[in-house]
Amino acid sequence: MFSTRTSDLLWAITSAVGASFCLIVLLVVAAVWWNPESRPHLDRVSFRIVTVALFVNMLFGISSTVGGILTEDSFLCGFSIFVLQLTLQFSSFLLFCIVLNLQLVVLYGLDGQKLERYYFIGSFLMSIILVIPPYAAGQYGWDPLEQVCWYTNDDPHQRIAWQIGTQMAWTAMLAFGEIAASVSVTIFMLKHRIRTRQIFVSTSGNGTVSSSPPQVVHANNYKRIIIRIALYPLASCFVNVLSIFTALHSTLTDGIHDQEDYNILLLSDFLYGGRAIVYALLAASDPALVRGIQTLYHSLRGSHKAHSIGKPSSNTSGSPTRSSSQSLVVQVELSTIRDYLPSEASIDDLPSRPEPSFVPPSQKEGMIDVPRKSASASQLRNEYRNSRCLPSTEPMDEEILRQEQAFHRQI
Repeated sequence: MFSTRTSDLLWAITSAVGASFCLIVLLVVAAVWWNPESRPHLDRVSFRIVTVALFVNMLFGISSTVGGILTEDSFLCGFSIFVLQLTLQFSSFLLFCIVLNLQLVVLYGLDGQKLERYYFIGSFLMSIILVIPPYAAGQYGWDPLEQVCWYTNDDPHQRIAWQIGTQMAWTAMLAFGEIAASVSVTIFMLKHRIRTRQIFVSTSGNGTVSSSPPQVVHANNYKRIIIRIALYPLASCFVNVLSIFTALHSTLTDGIHDQEDYNILLLSDFLYGGRAIVYALLAASDPALVRGIQTLYHSLRGSHKAHSIGKPSSNTSGSPTRSSSQSLVVQVELSTIRDYLPSEASIDDLPSRPEPSFVPPSQKEGMIDVPRKSASASQLRNEYRNSRCLPSTEPMDEEILRQEQAFHRQI
């Protein structure tokens, strides 16, 4: 029989580090949210879900640390596993809701902000339903197989039934659901992108524009953000699926008997302990939080300069300070799409035609002006649009921006 004390300490230490990382990231998020200028960067359904999942993973890390340092059966041993399982399930359901929300918004055009409350309520209720029965039946406590706080039942058949029915099966279903939803969104966006290019090629001769669902058009603008959002459930899927096999190994082998069993136990403890570290690093590198930190830094720096010279902060910078949340949202990962217009780069490639030095008035009426390379990019774009008899998009810019701001808040 191998001593499992080293693996228990590995579980406790990695869990403590993960809980600390989560706390640090949460403090940074709170600082960014506290400042009115940087707050709009975090106004996104998926990031709010990530923030709650980060707090839940911090509790998961704390309970894992307690379970790893205890050396005998006690009330705290069983209760720490109850909190561990509750936060584990709650976090898994929340991360599944991230990619589910992405699918509902992009594919079906639903409002993610209206569905947000149901994500939290449903995730919490499902977690409670899965965790309370085994805790009430006394299944959480000192594990005689691994010599640590885990499942107390030493009967292999009953133990594996509780593990699969209340934890492993649901974890696996959520993992495969995350993969299916991510793949469906990716395939849908690729198909629409190919279709959009085909429509542009077929209609470029007569100026006819084919309309598309607005959420799909905005999704093409935010494809990088959508891919970044999908990293959360994909990381959860990788950690959860791998931890299922390692956690079941000791039950299937009826304990730790050789070095191979012990190595798998070490991997299992590392996966459970490092789970909080992975989510903390993903949240810390989120583009929304990074931009929020940059805005907060410039805001505090500008306020400090304004205070030191006794002038309002709005006059301290070379460019005017944005005073409203709505104007700041425009800066948040925004790039307006115009699939039916050529890009500025393609306009630069248009052949130029020098104007003749003298054209008789009778011949000049029927001529079409060709954009000149000496003009600015915006002038070239407008001239090309007018020469192709395409409608001007300037009156639509405000509406496009409003729709993209709303889409950004929903994903």
